[in-house]
Amino acid sequence: MKHVASFFAELPPTARGAVWMCLACASFAAMAMTIRLLATDIPPIEIGFFRAFFAFLLMVPYAIRVGPSIWQSKNHKVFLARGMTGAGFVMFFFPGIALMEIADAQALTFTTPLFGMLLAMLFLREKFRLNRVLALAIGFAGALIIIRPGFQSISIGAILVLCSALSASGSGTLLKYATRSDPPDTVAFFHALYLSPFVFIGALFDWHWPTLRELFVMVIIAALATLNQRFLGRAFASTDATAVYPFLFMRLPFGAALGLAVFQEIPSIWVWIGGVVIFGAALYLARSDTGNKNQRSKRNLQE
Repeated sequence: MKHVASFFAELPPTARGAVWMCLACASFAAMAMTIRLLATDIPPIEIGFFRAFFAFLLMVPYAIRVGPSIWQSKNHKVFLARGMTGAGFVMFFFPGIALMEIADAQALTFTTPLFGMLLAMLFLREKFRLNRVLALAIGFAGALIIIRPGFQSISIGAILVLCSALSASGSGTLLKYATRSDPPDTVAFFHALYLSPFVFIGALFDWHWPTLRELFVMVIIAALATLNQRFLGRAFASTDATAVYPFLFMRLPFGAALGLAVFQEIPSIWVWIGGVVIFGAALYLARSDTGNKNQRSKRNLQE
């Protein structure tokens, strides 16, 4: 295990961020599948509340271990804003995923990094490098290949998932800002803390008392959501947001595999063609970004 940790620590920042982002994609796809399984019995927004509440409980041991210093963060306004954008994501995505096939919903979430990369460059003052703009354009083209053939008439579920993607992009930008000064796990703890009250208010309008089995499933959803948040935090802390955002497109193969295994859903050929295009853009970005950083490091050493 120590050898694996040391090898991972020696990887370039973009490569480390890519690994964390892929792990986040896997946990996110598993969470989406579990939500869809449970949504036939529990209102989706209520699932969202228990997801946030149990995620908070799972992070309490971390907060106790850190001690009172965890409350000394200067990012509480950012955490509050992220709680609001996170609540928007939950209230849009959880009902949306209940109405759509997993692969189709994952395809629509691909608009999240497109929004997010732009927000990062506009508000976090990250550089408009040519390779990143090119990767963004290729990724956007891949998303169009997936979305246009399969969504000739936009469903309510599709609209909800698109709205959730917009909320998630704002949350991701705030996440990157917060991880500049706070550890990723601290950011995950406060996200669950500020998110829970907002979603609880929405859940009260359609409440169903869950059984013990349903509570257990929602604990699993919360655990997957917590892993997703912690992996995302580490991904954004590893390198620039624009460098790791394209790897969110890995949600597609994970989502398609789970949809096939659990619901016997077979994605159309357009989903796979678009996925290959998007993965190529992400791979190009990772390699070119790493190459640019190595060249800059060599120049600095020579100087």
